[in-house]
This record gives sequence, structure tokens and C-alpha cells, in this order.
Amino acid sequence: MKSKIIITFIGVFLGVTIFTLVGFAGPSTAILIPGTIGDNPLFQEDIKGAKEAAEIAGLKEPKVVEGGDDYASYEKKLISLAATNQYDILVTFTDSMADSIVKVANMFPEQKFILVYGDIHLATEEIPPNLFSSKFRSEDQGYLAGYFAGLVTKSNLPNANEELKIGIMMPDIYPAWNDILIPAYEHGAKAVDPNIEVIQSVLGSWVDVSKGAQAAKMQFAQGVDIILLLTGSACMGAVDEAKVEGKYIIGFNTNIIHLEPDVILGCVLINNREEVKNILLRAYKNTLPFGTEEVVGAKEGVVSFTFDDPNYKQRVPEEIQIAMLECYKRLQNGEINPLGD
Repeated sequence: MKSKIIITFIGVFLGVTIFTLVGFAGPSTAILIPGTIGDNPLFQEDIKGAKEAAEIAGLKEPKVVEGGDDYASYEKKLISLAATNQYDILVTFTDSMADSIVKVANMFPEQKFILVYGDIHLATEEIPPNLFSSKFRSEDQGYLAGYFAGLVTKSNLPNANEELKIGIMMPDIYPAWNDILIPAYEHGAKAVDPNIEVIQSVLGSWVDVSKGAQAAKMQFAQGVDIILLLTGSACMGAVDEAKVEGKYIIGFNTNIIHLEPDVILGCVLINNREEVKNILLRAYKNTLPFGTEEVVGAKEGVVSFTFDDPNYKQRVPEEIQIAMLECYKRLQNGEINPLGD
């Protein structure tokens, strides 16, 4: 009996040891950032999610490669990573990488690729079998931001004026913004008051802060009292101008209220950290359906708003907070079509 027990114990011990070693030597991942991490909170959260997934799975941390400011080099960097044959999974982000990741996925059919918060259908109708794509419902983001902007411009807040004008600012032109997010932003605002007018600014730069300040100044001169800033450090120039002129800002993707709590009243959020973590954990378990696209938004809790931010709760009137929560619940339940009836 004793010998059987010892043999059984040794067998279990060896099994656990082998499983652990196999787990540690399991799938390896490399991440290509289309930009730099340091000045982009979104990319910072992406990396945190990827590291958390690796830790949970018992794997080495992913290798992270920054593309920097040389946009033309991103595709070459992705090709170089695939050509090394050192990584089981290559991950990158945003619509800007859609064409490149499809091209490189076709070049390296044995390599697994993941595109997060990028619309793969900008590049192809047929997704390569070694590519998985996940994107956020930008219409949910747009509608929430527009509804909030409408409530603010109609409110008695000290810096809200009598003109029913709200703004939106973007660093460049993207189909997903022009065709989906902006119409949803306008629809959300007009759900508050159909007379609200939306004024747009395209900066033509991702990094020139002075362009953001200048565009904000022009919008404020036209009667705008609150602007939604889409991603890109150039747009942040609008925050300083809003502070000078006593106007309001809505943040996008991440919570930036703490930067100027009297100016940035709220932010529409995406939980990209959790999404990246969940995608990679499924990939590590071989349950991620490569060759398909996943679309997530308010219904899944991935798109949200800064409902719990202490500055938001302190500075935004309670009736607006209540209205925003009701709007969000209706969006989650499918009672609202962000792009109209």
C-alpha cells in the first residue's frame, strides 16, 4: 500500500511539474504599438492588460515594440516580427493598422495575428484564417458623448451659454469617425434637443498642440461651449484654451478629468485593458476564433462613462448624472439606436 501511495504521489508531482513547465514555455506574444506608449494612456492600458494575461496564464511577459512617429515603418516592423518566427501571437491596434495586418497575415499564414480596436473591414471583407479582430462600437461612444454634451449645453452650469452649439475635434479623418462616431454624437445631442448644432474641427496633426488650441478658440468664438476631443495629443491643446475661455471639454477613451477637473466634465470610456486581457487569455487557451471579428460596446460593459469619478460626481449637476445613467442603461438594453431610427 505504501509503495502505491508513493508512486501515485510522484506521478501527480511530475504531472504538475510538467504542466507548469509547458505552461511557462507556452505561447509567446509580441505587441507592436502604432505610436509610443509614454504619451498615450490607451496604449498604457493595453500593455497592462497584456501583462495581466501573461501572468494569469503563467507565461513570459509579451515583447513590446514601439512604432514611434514614423508611420511608414509600422508595417515593416510587423513584417520583421513575423519573420523572426519567435512569436506565436502578434498583436497590434487601431484602424491605421488594418491594411498592414491583413497584408502581413497573408504573407505569414502560419503566424497568428490579433488586431484590437481596429475595423478590419476597412481592409478586407474576408478575414484571413490566422487573424482575429476586435473593435469597439464607436457609435455607442459617440452617442453617450453627444447626449452628455447636449445636457451640458442646455444646462445652467456657469460656463454653458445660451447658444445650442457643441463641438467635436479630431486629429485626422477616419472612416469610423466620419461615418459612425460623428453621426452618433450628433444623434445623441439631438435626442436632448433637436436644435443643437455640431461644429467639427480636423487638425491634420496628431502631435501639434497649438493646432488644438487654435481650433478650440475658433469653435468657442462660434458659440460652442463644450467640445469632445478624440484621441491624439494635438487635441489636448483645446484643454488649455477651454481653461482660458471658461468652456468645457469631454475626454475620449480614457479618464482625463484629473488633468483639469473644472474644465473636463466627463469622459466616454473604453475598457481596453480588460478586452486585451480577455482576448489574449482566450488565445492562450486556444479558444479564440481566428478568422472572425468581435464587436463590443455598451452592452458588454466595454464602452462606458466616468460615472464614478469623484470630480464628475461633485461638479456635474445631479439631474445630468441621473439622465446619463438612464441613457446608458437604455443603450445597454438595446432600446436606443445610436445612429438613428
